Parts: sequence; structure tokens; C-alpha cells
Amino acid sequence: MVTLRQRPTVATTEPEPVLENCVDGLTILSDDEDSPSDAAVKHLRGSWELASVLNFINVFRPLISEKLKVTAEEIEMGLIGSDATNAQLHIALLKGIPPVNNKSLEGGDAWITALCKKLDPWWPSIANGEIPVTANKGEEISGYKGLDPTDRLQFLKALCELRAQQDDARKYIQDNANEGALNPCFGKRKLGGDGKKTSYWFDGNDILGYRLYKEVNEVSKSAKARKNVFSDASCFCWETEATNLDEFQRVARELSSSKASSLAAVGKTIETDAMPVVEKFHKKKERAIKKKMRQEMFVSANISRPIRFTRSCRNRKPVTYTFDEYDKMITDAVEDTDETDRDEEEGIEQQNASLAGSNDSSEDTKMKSAEDVSKTEEEAPESDNDDVKETEKSKEDSEEKIQFGAKNRMRQRVTRNSALC
Repeated sequence: MVTLRQRPTVATTEPEPVLENCVDGLTILSDDEDSPSDAAVKHLRGSWELASVLNFINVFRPLISEKLKVTAEEIEMGLIGSDATNAQLHIALLKGIPPVNNKSLEGGDAWITALCKKLDPWWPSIANGEIPVTANKGEEISGYKGLDPTDRLQFLKALCELRAQQDDARKYIQDNANEGALNPCFGKRKLGGDGKKTSYWFDGNDILGYRLYKEVNEVSKSAKARKNVFSDASCFCWETEATNLDEFQRVARELSSSKASSLAAVGKTIETDAMPVVEKFHKKKERAIKKKMRQEMFVSANISRPIRFTRSCRNRKPVTYTFDEYDKMITDAVEDTDETDRDEEEGIEQQNASLAGSNDSSEDTKMKSAEDVSKTEEEAPESDNDDVKETEKSKEDSEEKIQFGAKNRMRQRVTRNSALC
């Protein structure tokens, strides 16, 4: 297993972002200094155990679970709140440590009892001090939830240590080593340092996210006074310097502007090697956020639309193959045909009655039309004389207009010829 040397917990001095929500496996962060979990997050990021756990998940993800896609921020918030993400991670690790009883891991917080039972006999060899909580007839569940986030981190770190000692984990390391070139995820990348007590490390992937760590090694004054190499007491701390694009840019600017050439070289290395990877991951996160927003807008738009009622499907009647049902169907059909015949006969009778009434009315109309014709014949001579007079007047007016037009055209020709002469 790839682990780090044990160092005391030291909190970072820079404010760290706090978990807000997650979109498609990518966590969105916001700088909320008033959040109650801000101090707990900074305290966790000052622990070297967190960096070791994240590196273990990065290296052994194929063995733990391919479906387990959690980010580093989700792991931090799971340790703080002991939520479903924390339970999912612990269950995935417990299933790789025999003997495995899936029933004991199901049902709410049953995994906490299994965790305490598995770690209790191995605790002295994989962790320091005494185990904070032991299995005690269900009281361990409330005891675990009441622990400090750093104590829960100790449980998770010990569980990773125990998982790395299993046969499949050892075979996984050997198979990767026998291929000639060791998988790059098996080791963190050292970006450089001042060569004395400070070093910078870069680690992560597209699922967990990328982080920049700062390792500080300070030697105590009492050891220098004694000048005894074997009694040299060193103090190591492991700090999380950057977790997102803005923090990487800030650290790169600070180191590049340093007067020390070694630290300036680290800043340039961060800009050339680490920043392109972090920017690509940041763009991927932004695309995921935009996609989530589009999906939410689409869902809200569909909810606001009026509901359309479609025609219901016809109900299919169950089929029965009995003589009684068949006889009933025949009688129903005969009754339906009798009713239709009666309706048709009534309709024919009504039509005949209407036709008889129409014949009587037609005779009356014929008599009236004959009387009208006789009247028009009497009035016709007077109207004919008036029409003849009107036509004669129209003919005379047209002839006068034609003569006037001809005379006018002759006058125009005479005046035109005189003008030419």
C-alpha cells in the first residue's frame, strides 16, 4: 500500500471552500466562511491521513468498486456528517475483507457494527493508540456517530490499511509491477521543493479531483542542541494547499514570484504540468453543471405546461367459450336488429307523411304562380314601350358622341399640318 509517514495534525492557514452540491459525480464548491462545517473541513485537510485515504482510493479503485464514483469533497462531507456517501464507501471496503456477510452490511447502520468487529483485532498493527469505539450490543452505532470527524478518518484509514493487506490487493500490485512500467497512479508526483524542509506533491484523477499538497519537515531545537543524529526528533505536517482551479492559480502565482529560485521553479512546474490538467477537469465540471441546469429547466417547463388528456384505450373483454354466453350474444344481436328495423319503419312513415304534405303545398304554389303570370302579362305592354323609348335615346346619344369625336380629330390634324408648314 502507498502510505505516508505519520505526522501530527496541523490545520491550514488559508480558507478552504465548503461542499455545496454534486452534479454528475462532480462536486460544486462555494467559499462560504460562515458554514459550520468550514472549520471541520480545514481540520481534515490538515491531516496526512486524508491524503493517504484519497491516494488509496485512487490506486485501488478497480478492486474496491467500479461503480463507486465519489469525489474528495464528498468523502470529506461524509466524514463530517456520517451520511450515505460515507456508508457506501465503508461498505465497499468491507466487502473486500473476508469473511464477508452481506446480510450484516444491510439495513441502515449495520455496517458500523461490522466495521468495529473487523478492526478490533487488527487495530494495534494498523493504527496507533486504542480503538475509539468497539462493538457493544448496538451502542457502537451511536458512539461512532458521536465521534469527531478526525476520529472517523482514523477508522477509514485503518480500514484502507486492512484492505491493502488482502491477497487480491497484493496480486493487483504484483501484476502492475510485472508489466515493466508501474502504473503512474501508484505514486504521487513530487513537483519539487526548497530542498530542505518543504516539498510539493500533486495527486488525483478525474473522479476524485486534483489536489496540491505541501509537506513540511521541521527539526526540533532540542535535537540540534544535543547534536545527536539518532535522537533527532522531527515534526512532519501535511497540508492541502489547493483543491480547485482558483487555488492552483493562487499558489502558482505566489511561488513564481518567490525570491527563492527553487520555489519559483515549483511555481513554473505547477503552471506547465498541473494547471492544464486542472483546467480540463474544471471545464468538465462546468459542462456538467450546465447540463444539470438544462435538465432542471426542461423538467420545470414540462411541469408548467397544461396536462393533455389523450383518448383512453378500449377495454378488452375477457373471452369465454361457453354455450350460455354464445346464446346470450345471439339474443342480444337479434334484439338490436329488431330495434333498428322498427326505427327504419318509423322513419319511412315520417318521410311519407312529409311527402304528402309537400304535394299539397306544391299544388297551392302552382295556382299562385299561374295568377302571377297573368298579372305580368297584363303589365308587360306598358313596360315594353318604356324599354323601346330608352333604347332609342341611347342610340341617338351614341351617334352624337361618334360625330363629335370625328370632328375633333379632323381639327387636330389641321392644326398639326399648319404648324409643320
